[in-house]
Amino acid sequence: MGERYEFTDVWTIPAGIDVAWKMVDDVASWPKWWPDYRFTEIVSDVRHGIGTRWHVKVKADLPYTLDFNFTVISHERPRYVRTRVEGFFEGEIDWRLEQLSLGVTRMTLYEQTETRWALINLTAKLGGRRLLERNHKAAMRRGELGMIAALARGYVPADLDSTAMSDGIPGAYRTD
Repeated sequence: MGERYEFTDVWTIPAGIDVAWKMVDDVASWPKWWPDYRFTEIVSDVRHGIGTRWHVKVKADLPYTLDFNFTVISHERPRYVRTRVEGFFEGEIDWRLEQLSLGVTRMTLYEQTETRWALINLTAKLGGRRLLERNHKAAMRRGELGMIAALARGYVPADLDSTAMSDGIPGAYRTD
């Protein structure tokens, strides 16, 4: 049995809910603005929405890369997406979006996972759990700041809900 983690991360984004939704929804573009996401690739026949399966690699501050898959199990534009995660850890992660005011959106990530890598579980048991939790927090902070910076530079996220499924939906992106 692995170590269980529960995280709640709240981002306040200076954008309307539709733009914030598009940023979350376009996983293939995450490496463009979230520096910890090094690789994203669709590994399912479903290209968007419920049933889409992603393979991703994430590298934060510690000397290892998280390599995992997630499958979209709920997709409710523009307020909610839930995923089932497998690989480095297993569990569920969801994003809830709420428009606070015109041009400001609160994005809340809830993560309930259990790590599967023996070395990470041993590290946590030997007193390194806080270090692992800080690593998560730092990666999430870089994601929030990366999204804000991308929007400030004029980044316009793709609208995958209105794009024809056979037209130009990116399937992979890497930064390494």
